Amino acid sequence: MSAKPGDAAPSFDLALPGGGFRALADVVEPGGGILVFFKSSCETSRLVLPRLGPLAKALGSEGMLFLSVAQEEEDGALQFERELGVPGTLAWEGAPYSVSAAYEVRTVPTLFVIDGAGIIAERIEGFVKREYLALGAAVEQALALGDVPPILERPEELPEFKPG
Repeated sequence: MSAKPGDAAPSFDLALPGGGFRALADVVEPGGGILVFFKSSCETSRLVLPRLGPLAKALGSEGMLFLSVAQEEEDGALQFERELGVPGTLAWEGAPYSVSAAYEVRTVPTLFVIDGAGIIAERIEGFVKREYLALGAAVEQALALGDVPPILERPEELPEFKPG
């Protein structure tokens, strides 16, 4: 299965710290949402992920899910959350990273906008500031939000590009 804009989002069940799961239906049914994969040892993830709070808050205010997926065991995911904060809902997956494989994640962070029909509307790999700043319009269109939501906290402090 492919995981690029225009493709159906692969199904998943991701564990939540302390128990429970989130599935693709949790992202799709309220009208769409965001799935972002990260790893605590990745410097780009450490730089970008905590700054996505405004986007997670905008989606949350509309009842939509922003799911931050740690590619590591539960303890590592929780340590990242305690140390830097995680926007939205924290989930995790350990090796062999089957959900990451289904979404063809080759670098972190990788962010997906999934619309209310379960279609991938946007995919961003690594960090390119102009792509993240343009993400607001794509989110507004794909998820039918009233206004372009704020995406990043303090974007002026971020480099133009940082590979994952």
